[in-house]
Amino acid sequence: MKLLVVGILVAALAALLTVATLIGYQNDRPRIPYFAGTGIAAKIDTFGAPPKSIAIQNEETGAVTITQVGADGTFAARLSPGRYRISMQGDARAVTLAVPSGDCVDVILDYRIPGLVLRIPG
Repeated sequence: MKLLVVGILVAALAALLTVATLIGYQNDRPRIPYFAGTGIAAKIDTFGAPPKSIAIQNEETGAVTITQVGADGTFAARLSPGRYRISMQGDARAVTLAVPSGDCVDVILDYRIPGLVLRIPG
């Protein structure tokens, strides 16, 4: 019986956390900068102040682009189509994104979760 009660409580907690996360991302989505063309537009969610810049590495060529991050955690980078690896200073985690031809990829990167980066398409 105790196991059933614990299971129900865990399921309820998971549902509440999912709803809270989705509501938070709906609030963040209008803050993402948008531009016509190819590239990445994103918002970074972290505890404390967001990083001042991020590194975007082209996986094919290895070229690294340093992009400034706004005080609200948003950034936009015009990039050619391809696969890119995004990393923050002082954090070993990275996210790989594919930039399609003729489209701007908008995402929310959540670095608040330890051990992984949650990537929500905008």
